[in-house]
Formats: sequence, structure tokens, C-alpha cells
Amino acid sequence: MSFQAMRGFLAGGVMAMAVAGTAYAQADPKAEFEARYTEMSTAMMAKDTAKLGTMVTADYETTDIRGDTHDRAAVMEQMGKMPAGMENMKPETKVLSVKVSGDTAAVDSQVTMQMKRPDETGAEMTLDIAVVSADTWVNQGGVWLLKKSVQKELTVSKDGEVVFKQAN
Repeated sequence: MSFQAMRGFLAGGVMAMAVAGTAYAQADPKAEFEARYTEMSTAMMAKDTAKLGTMVTADYETTDIRGDTHDRAAVMEQMGKMPAGMENMKPETKVLSVKVSGDTAAVDSQVTMQMKRPDETGAEMTLDIAVVSADTWVNQGGVWLLKKSVQKELTVSKDGEVVFKQAN
């Protein structure tokens, strides 16, 4: 798959990487949310829609960097369309900030991932992808579920050189 063809997937599909898992309010909510993001990423890479379904609200929606909004069903469907090789990626999420107010939490996060793929000439290239998102979580029955995720910034680098960057 060429880099140009992958751009659409990255903008529309990476939003799934910004989907978060459940978390419990602890003394260090950042660490707890990071652990749940890792759990969610693991479910996504395994294409485990059942597990992912337990981590988001029934009315979950995400807005990708292009401004397109996707509901829970669309995210689940996109997960099944990940191109070959994506399952070997190991996304890492860093929680940038957490603000809890009652049963709602605002979490800013950054997901980073790297993949090696053939470029247009067939030579191997390294793509580094970073997505910054603003997420809204709700506590339902003592469990934090992701209700909304909005991508704020997407950066793609090819062999160390930024080839695409958009911030909203």
C-alpha cells in the first residue's frame, strides 16, 4: 500500500487508536488511564470488538483530524479493516492531563506508533505516527467508559521527516 493510499487510513483509521479503555479514579489517575489505553490498544490490534465494546459508551463517538465524526459501530467496522502488518504495531499512549469532575473526566492523550512498510518504489520506509486527542470519559457503575474522543493533532513522519501534520 502506498503512502498516499495510507494517508486516508491514517486520518480515518488512526482515530481508532485514540479510543480509550476504562479507568478507575486512583491517587495517580494518569497511570491508571495509561494502563487502560494500553488494554484498549491491545484489543484493537487483536481486532477484539467484544473487548472494545466494554470500554466505550453505547453512544461513543470520535472525531478524526479531518473533522469527520464516527460512531461506535463505525469504529468497530474500521478496526476490522486494518491493513496487514498493523497487528504487529505497538501503540504507546501517554496521558498528558486528567481533570476529573464528578462522574466526568477530561483526558488529553498522545498515541505514538511506528511501522515499517514498503514505499512507492518497494524500498522499506519507517512511518512514525503521533495523534493528540481530547477525550471525555464518564463513570458508569463505578467504571470509566470513553464517551467522546476528538483528534487535535496528527503528525506523520517518513524516515524521520515530517510529511503530514495537521492540528485543529
